[in-house]
Amino acid sequence: MKTLLSITIIFCAIATQAQSIVLDGLYPEELAGSGFRLTSNSTIKVEGSGAVFYEDWKAIIYYGWIIDSKTREVVWHQFDAMKDRNSEDLNGQIDFKVNVNLDAGNYEAYFAAAYSNGNDWNRSGNTWAVRNFDDVVKRLLNAHERRRFRGSYSDDFFMKVSGDNLSKIDLEALLDEKISGSVISFNKVRDDKTMKKGFGLSGETKLKIYAVGEGDRDETFDYLRIYNMDTRESVFEMDYDNTDFAGGAKKNLKFDGTVTLAKGNYMASYVTDDSHSYEKWNALPPDDPYFWGTTIWPASERDRRNIVEYEEPKTATPIVDLTRVRDDQVVSQGISLSSAMDVRILCIGEGDDSLVDYGWIINANTREKVWKMRESRSEHAGGARKNRQVSDVISLPAGDYIVYYSTDGSHSYGDWNDTRPHEADMWGITLWATNESDMRKVSSFDPSDFRNKNALVEILMVRDDEYIRETFTLDEGTDVRIQAVGEGSDGEMHDYAYIRDESGRVVWEMEYRDSDWAGGANKNREFNDKIYLKKGTYRVVYKTDGSHSYERWNASAPDDPEMWGIVILKE
Repeated sequence: MKTLLSITIIFCAIATQAQSIVLDGLYPEELAGSGFRLTSNSTIKVEGSGAVFYEDWKAIIYYGWIIDSKTREVVWHQFDAMKDRNSEDLNGQIDFKVNVNLDAGNYEAYFAAAYSNGNDWNRSGNTWAVRNFDDVVKRLLNAHERRRFRGSYSDDFFMKVSGDNLSKIDLEALLDEKISGSVISFNKVRDDKTMKKGFGLSGETKLKIYAVGEGDRDETFDYLRIYNMDTRESVFEMDYDNTDFAGGAKKNLKFDGTVTLAKGNYMASYVTDDSHSYEKWNALPPDDPYFWGTTIWPASERDRRNIVEYEEPKTATPIVDLTRVRDDQVVSQGISLSSAMDVRILCIGEGDDSLVDYGWIINANTREKVWKMRESRSEHAGGARKNRQVSDVISLPAGDYIVYYSTDGSHSYGDWNDTRPHEADMWGITLWATNESDMRKVSSFDPSDFRNKNALVEILMVRDDEYIRETFTLDEGTDVRIQAVGEGSDGEMHDYAYIRDESGRVVWEMEYRDSDWAGGANKNREFNDKIYLKKGTYRVVYKTDGSHSYERWNASAPDDPEMWGIVILKE
C-alpha cells in the first residue's frame, strides 16, 4: 500500500509539472505548429524572439500566434504583444514575453517565417491584415536599424509556450478530432492539386462548410466548388464576395458558413494553383494554416441522416467528350440521333471581349450551326477571369451532328499562361444525355468519313497547293445549294471554288464580295446560298495557294474547318 501511494504521489507531481512547447529553426516560407491542452482555466507564458528584416523589395517576418482548436479563432497573436511598445525599443530582432489567460481546452501554437510585400497588416477583431506595411515597419524598425536577412539568424527566432496545466498533444490528433464526423475533408492541401469526392443526399440538407484558400477581387486561386452531378450545375463556389479575411496575407480567404442543398448526388472539388499553399507560403500564412482546404459537416444530427453514398448518375457518361484540348487544335466528333432528345452541354474555354477557345455544333447535312459557345452567355469558370464556361441544355431533332472545339496558340490544357480553371481537365466541350433512356439513341461517327446523302459534289478538308476537280450531271434544271469555305483578303480570294458548264463557261465563282466571315481569322470566308443550274454536266474546281488550309492554318481556323472546300447539295 505504501509503494502504491508513493507511485501515485510521484505521478501527480509529474502531471502538474510545468510543460512547454518550443517552435524554432525556421527559414523563410516555413511554418511550425504544435498542439497543447489545458486541463483547467490557466495563465500560460508565451515568450520568444520574432523579427522583421528587409530582403530586396520584400520583408521577412518571424512571428507566432495561438488558435483555439474548437473555434479555429485566434486567442493570442505576437503582434498584440508589440502594439504598445515604443518604436525605439523595436529592432530587427523583437523579443516578447507575455502572460495569456486561457480557458480549459485544446489549442494550437504556430510560428512562421514568411515574406510580405507590404500590402496588408492591420488588426481587425481576432485576425491580422496588412493594410499599410510601411507604417508597420517604421513602427518596428528605425530606418538605420533595418538589416538584410541572413540565414544564420533563423536559429535566433523562436516561440515558447509554457504553463503548469499545459500538456503537449499531437497536432494531427487535434485535427483528426476536429474533422471527425465530416462528410468531406481536404486539409493541408499543397500546390497544383485537384481534390474531389462525391456524396449523396437523400433529402434537403444543410451543410456546414469551413474552407481556407487564396484569391482576390478579380480571381480565385485555391478554392472550393460543389457540383450537382445530376445536372452538372455548380451549386456553391468559394469566392472573394462570400468569404472573410483568413489572417496573414490579404489574399488568404475563409468561408465559414452553411449551405442548403436539395436531394441529389454532389461532387466537392478543391483546387490549388502552383504557389502559396500548405506546401510553401510565398506570403504570410493564414491564421489556420493546417486547414488550408475544406471540411464539410452535416449541420445537425437530422441533416446527418440525409447523408448517403454517392451514386454516379448513369447520364454522367458523356456522349461526346472533346476535353483536355491543347494549343492550336481543332477537334471534332460526329453523333447520330435516332430520335429527338435533350442534350446537356458544358463548354469551357478562353475569352475576354471575344472567345478564342470555344466550341460549337453543326447539323452535318445542312452544315448549319445549331449551337455555339458565346461570350455573352458565358460565366466565370474559376481561376483567371478569361476562363469562361457555358452550361446549357438544348433539344436536338433526330439527325446527324458534328461537335467541334477550337483553340488558339496559348492558355489551354497543360500549358496555362494564367491561373487554370476549376475543372481544368474539362477544357473543351462535353455533351451528356439528360435522360438515361436516351443514351441508346446515340451513335458516333468520324466527321472525316461523313457523306451527305443529298450531296452532288463534296470537296472537303482541302490542303495547301491543291487543284481538285469533280463533275456532276443534272437531268433537269434545278436549284442547288452551294456551301463553300475558303480564304480571301483585300477583296480577292486565294482559296476558292468555281463551276464550269459543258462549254467551259464559268457559271459560278466564289468571290470576296459575295462571301461572309466564316469565323476565326478575318480572312476565312464562306458562301452559302442557292443558284439555278440548267440540265447538263458541270465541272467543279477547288484550288488553294501555299498557306492557310485544312490543318495547316497560319491564323485562327474557321468555325467549320472540315468545310474548307465546297459542297453542292440538291435542294
